[in-house]
Amino acid sequence: MLSEQKIRALALERQFIHRPWSAGLPSLLQHLGALQLDAIQRITRAHHHQLYNRLPGYRESHLAESEQRREIFEYWSHAAAYLPMAHYPYARVRMDRIRAGQRHWFEKNTKLCRYVLDRVGAEGPLRASDFVRTKSGWWKWSDEKKALEQLFHEGELMVSHREGFQKVFDLPERILPAKTPTSTASQLEYSCHLVRTFLGCQGTGRAEEIAYLRREDKPLIQRGVKAMLASGELSPLGRELILTEQLERSPARVSRKVRLLSPFDPLILQRKRLRRLFEFEYQLECYVPAAKRRYGYFCLPILYADRFVGLVDLKADRSAGLLRIDSLHWKEKPGGSLKASFHRALGQFARFHGLAREVRVTA
Repeated sequence: MLSEQKIRALALERQFIHRPWSAGLPSLLQHLGALQLDAIQRITRAHHHQLYNRLPGYRESHLAESEQRREIFEYWSHAAAYLPMAHYPYARVRMDRIRAGQRHWFEKNTKLCRYVLDRVGAEGPLRASDFVRTKSGWWKWSDEKKALEQLFHEGELMVSHREGFQKVFDLPERILPAKTPTSTASQLEYSCHLVRTFLGCQGTGRAEEIAYLRREDKPLIQRGVKAMLASGELSPLGRELILTEQLERSPARVSRKVRLLSPFDPLILQRKRLRRLFEFEYQLECYVPAAKRRYGYFCLPILYADRFVGLVDLKADRSAGLLRIDSLHWKEKPGGSLKASFHRALGQFARFHGLAREVRVTA
């Protein structure tokens, strides 16, 4: 049985938070399984923040360049995400489900989908704004936008790239590299992939954590766990699961330095797991009415070594060229070493965004 301290150390090691990833961006995504996208740009978008914390010398242009080289692609994991191209057969599982009638967000308009698909096929990559807009009440999306999204989830269209944050759609045969396997993974291959990927990048976990935001996959994940336990690839640790190859490994000593994490970082994305492993309560309050916020609009968890020690609400003030601190909350009074590491992390974070050092606005 691993101690709680070793489980935390293993999670941090497998997440490459303190120890940077030494290979390239596509291999990091293959390790993590997915890179969640988010449109909020209070500082920078979540996908860039996650890569900044793991890839030395990362720049925002690197992600688009990797997509242009067709090393990664955009699809749906537990949420909208970038996936490594090698995982395309696993994405096909969900594509086939949607095509077979599983509903994603809305009812399919077959006639309009055919029209949209024919136009993309004939004209090349198109955005929703390239179609005539029709009135619609569903999130104020046009009917053509809904059709594009339906075809995207079915796998009939893929995202070629984004312009601003707007998707540009094209046919899969014009995007997928020639040697990409296009057959759908089997149910057992898919379920074992989900288990293997989660535990490979999180260290340990529970079946319900592997199934997080994957309601349709829960029975499959149970099947995968059972098969991997039987084969010896997986080992139980009480209620926890671990890849057997990691069981005898001793995690590296955790560095005593600060990391500012994105609210969508895979280390902290599951709040119940975060509370269980790190005894840290966290809520992203941008979705909470202003009067009910306790800590701030876009607070980032402050990780120091293997402990979460506080929250800082940051905002990139582009017009002034500053990274502003709107609020700072410590779980306990910080010592000199923590303060110094925190300010180094802030300075590095500001420079990544092309901003000057932080300016304190409120306590």
